[in-house]
Amino acid sequence: MSASLWHVRLMGSAILTGSAGGELRLERKLAAALAYLALEGATPRSRLAGLLWPESPEATARNNLSQMLRKLRLAVRAELVAGSDSLDLLPGVEVDVIRLRQGFAQGRTGELLAQSGELLPGLSYDDCPDLDDWIAAERERVVEWRRLALRAEVARLEQDGDHPAALNHARTLLELDPVSEEAWRQVMRLHYLSGDRPAALRAYHRCKETLQREFGAEPLPETAQLAREINRGTIPAPAVTARTTLPLAVLRPPQLIGREAEWAQLEEAWERGQMIYVEGDPGVGKSRLVMDFAASKGTFLEFRGRPGDLHQPFTSSARNYRVLAERLGNVTLEPWVQRELGRVLPEYAPAGDAAEPLTSGADLLRYRQAMTAFSYVGYRGVDTVIADDLQFYDAPSTRDGLYFFSNLFGAPRGPDRPAPRVIGAYRTGELMPEVLRDTEELVRQGIAVHIRLRPLGDDLLGPLMDDLGVPDDPALRRRLAHYSGGSPLFLLEIVKHLIESGTFARGELSGLNLPITARVGEIISRRLSRLSAPALQAARAAATLQSDFDVELVAEVLGAPLFDTAAAWEELEAAGVVRGSGFWHDLVYEAVAGGIPTTVRTLLHRAAARALDRAGGHSARVARHWQEGGKPDHAAPAFLRAAREARDHFQLTETVQYYSQAAEAFDTLEQPGPAAAARGEAAAVQAQLLTVGVQ
Repeated sequence: MSASLWHVRLMGSAILTGSAGGELRLERKLAAALAYLALEGATPRSRLAGLLWPESPEATARNNLSQMLRKLRLAVRAELVAGSDSLDLLPGVEVDVIRLRQGFAQGRTGELLAQSGELLPGLSYDDCPDLDDWIAAERERVVEWRRLALRAEVARLEQDGDHPAALNHARTLLELDPVSEEAWRQVMRLHYLSGDRPAALRAYHRCKETLQREFGAEPLPETAQLAREINRGTIPAPAVTARTTLPLAVLRPPQLIGREAEWAQLEEAWERGQMIYVEGDPGVGKSRLVMDFAASKGTFLEFRGRPGDLHQPFTSSARNYRVLAERLGNVTLEPWVQRELGRVLPEYAPAGDAAEPLTSGADLLRYRQAMTAFSYVGYRGVDTVIADDLQFYDAPSTRDGLYFFSNLFGAPRGPDRPAPRVIGAYRTGELMPEVLRDTEELVRQGIAVHIRLRPLGDDLLGPLMDDLGVPDDPALRRRLAHYSGGSPLFLLEIVKHLIESGTFARGELSGLNLPITARVGEIISRRLSRLSAPALQAARAAATLQSDFDVELVAEVLGAPLFDTAAAWEELEAAGVVRGSGFWHDLVYEAVAGGIPTTVRTLLHRAAARALDRAGGHSARVARHWQEGGKPDHAAPAFLRAAREARDHFQLTETVQYYSQAAEAFDTLEQPGPAAAARGEAAAVQAQLLTVGVQ
């Protein structure tokens, strides 16, 4: 019987069935092996054998695996698993959990709503710790798929006015997460909208009892407020809304408004050849100002720090140098420069001529001189370099940047020594203290200038509202100006919310109830709630990765097909959530990250660690994800690798940090020997650090 005639059931049972009527109940390790190959794809034979027989020598484990697959082949008289060093299911073998995953990624919720069983039910893998962790994570992931599908279906039925059907799904959702106040509020509201106010109030009291029993806590104010509205009979029926495409003017307003004074300061600093630092609160318009100014001066390059860079030395530098390398194409560099470039971009290292580890201040100086020479080549024809979101830059990258750009000041310009103007932007109060001291010293010496960006006044928000198409209603505009607090970003997010909710289209402006407070994150969260389940999951995976992600990596973290994830990414771009391979704004990232349920966040961190490990990600980044995923046994060795890598780059401060974090992980595992060894290494490097000084 050919492979295409066999179907693997892993949900609610563990059975292999054939279209001709044959059926085979799967032994637990065989079921786990098929589940792993289905969900993880091609897997090294040694890896799979080690998961299934962790206590056995590798040769024994591999033999056990071969015997198990041989028995399967004899039982079904067909090849279902192929490969030698790497094993994979043959094309055409159908697996139910894969259909569920594809349905979730593509927004088809029917199968998920109909599915009630768990993955590999009743099977225990306590004797296989790593495999047990993986299966637990995948079980939780399937539950989360179903939870998101239920939420989407409840919202759809409620909008369609089918409150009884919505209530049935809301009850199922509550069974999956009985301590979720959001689920309790849905049940309360739908009971009321179905005409049963007593049942809605009983649901509220059960919610109170559950929270008191589990956490010793009272319901949130919004839950109590909903109960009061139900008791008074004043709860409004939800408005029926449709997904709306945001106008281009809202995604990017056509003109910069109210920054004439700051623009003049930029012009003066530009003429003097000074570095420029632009500081301001989140959402005040720093990025838009510096990009528009740089564009007015000719060719510019934009570098951006990203959340997560702080945990990985050279991450910001590597990203910036990669932009320059791609810009240069096949340009020939001097061998010593190319060798040093290979420290941060291994793919550019000369074949067979890898750089030796950095072991001294002289080595570090040579590396920085090489990167300066490389930058001189890369910046030819560039008038301005923008370094945005400096508060996210990792410390070694920040020190490298200050070395290079401070040396530009006063240097003679020429064909081989271009000196682009440099503009940095950062959030008020969020620079690392040592970086803030360095920037203040540059300003004191006259090498740099500092510009503080303030919120816009009400008189300036009016023209911006004109650009955004806000109705000419004085009362509405006053309220929008008040709620935005002078922040262009906050105003944009409010207008996006009102457009997407259909408020402007319906003309419901009189007595408009703006469902927001003074925090932009809350209204962004409300906008995120209107995303499809696949798009929301893609945004959550990206927020977990934090930096240096692309659609392919997000798909791998989610375990979803690439093209389905790409479709979800298009939805995120259309909704103004992401832009290219990053978030539209760091406040959007923070809203997404803050809204990830704790259990889901843990699973996403573990999935991110696996995906990055397979992709050759930085050891410190992998270690942090294992740590956040509650896996100190994986985090500890990864931190040790990160410490050794940092030491090879003469990043002594980070070396001490990673050895210390490895020791803490070993402490959690109650392994005093390795913990003491890691602390001993940290102490030795700390002594060296005191001798040579901070790099």
